[in-house]
Amino acid sequence: MSGRGYTISDSTIFKYCLGSLTDRALLLKEIATLASEEQLLSFADQVPLYSGCSHHRRQIMIAKSLIEEGTKVWNLIAKNNRLVLWEDATLEIEEQFMRIACSTGTRSLSQQDFDLLKRIAGCQEYLAQENFEKMWCWLYPVAFTLSREQMNVLWISTSPVWFEGFITKEEAELSLQGPRGLQEPGTFILRFPTSRSWPHPDAGSLIVTYIGCDYSLHHRLLSLDYINSFEQRETKMKSLQEMLLAEPELSRLGRQSSTCFFLCCSVEGITILILSCFGIHASITYYS
Repeated sequence: MSGRGYTISDSTIFKYCLGSLTDRALLLKEIATLASEEQLLSFADQVPLYSGCSHHRRQIMIAKSLIEEGTKVWNLIAKNNRLVLWEDATLEIEEQFMRIACSTGTRSLSQQDFDLLKRIAGCQEYLAQENFEKMWCWLYPVAFTLSREQMNVLWISTSPVWFEGFITKEEAELSLQGPRGLQEPGTFILRFPTSRSWPHPDAGSLIVTYIGCDYSLHHRLLSLDYINSFEQRETKMKSLQEMLLAEPELSRLGRQSSTCFFLCCSVEGITILILSCFGIHASITYYS
């Protein structure tokens, strides 16, 4: 593959398929910067053939926009400064996220969302470009997923609330705990995996955390391929919500309770206040 003086060789394709996430990120940054759209598309088609994983294609296809948008956002935030107060950066991060996710005027980010983004960035009071890029490589694929029509409907829905926001695996599991243990089988929570950042094949994918019929916790990944296959069959089903609830393992949408109590604990010397909002006291049943 060649064009405009830049060539993507077979060895580059193999290097990408065999490389680590860090290697892939560096290689994709180079390719996305120098290659044409046609070359990038061809590369995205070739990698799944040799890697055996079709999910790589999406990460390659969003590479150019992820990098370009990220550079613009950081320049807007930093204003030529090396470090930026995290609190000063949140407004621009939120605005850009809402624009990409097509949620402007409908749903903004909560303090809980910002707390998770800060943890992903790995920063404290100040944000450096390295921290921003870590956060952006997780946030952009999520925003891109939420821009899809069927996912967007779930994200902006307020009755019922399908997404409580950005939560970790541990918070999702804790939210499925009731006063006497786990909730009923079929109760589930939707979340985005915090350990999957671009260019991981599953970055931006959806995970369903649910209680199985064996009364144990399960985590099921729903890739964009799964959502795409639904959109191609949407004439047979009215919505993605109906498709989720049609799954035999899923029957009730769990959500955080509005009645809160507080539990204090200490982790590595840091006092943490856990609300019962991470425990479900009621579930919403959508069909009998």
